[in-house]
Amino acid sequence: MTAMAEALWLRALHVADARGLLPANRSPLTPGELAAAVARRGEDRLARLVDGWYYPASYGRVRGVLSDEEAGRLVAALEAEIAPAEIAPAEIALPAVENPPAHRERDCELCGFPLTPSPWEHGA
Repeated sequence: MTAMAEALWLRALHVADARGLLPANRSPLTPGELAAAVARRGEDRLARLVDGWYYPASYGRVRGVLSDEEAGRLVAALEAEIAPAEIAPAEIALPAVENPPAHRERDCELCGFPLTPSPWEHGA
């Protein structure tokens, strides 16, 4: 998962939470399940973000229906609907893009999670 995808997703979740749209027991839910729960409460933009940008960018490593810029504008539009005091500055700032070490090219192609380092990467 990219730092940008994670940052935008957290910003979108913060807005949904500030608007009282997230279910109480949200920790075991996937982004798609959270977006569906929010859509049932009348806000479908989170589902568009997840299906059109977040999942393709995070797990498929492909471009979705939404570009990075469109996803950013969608989240900014969501944020514009809540009071500025409800948005913590630390959550708005995008983290610096980190380049993975050259020797760690192997991530799970399905979920993007880094694979366990091999013994020779540990110096064994």
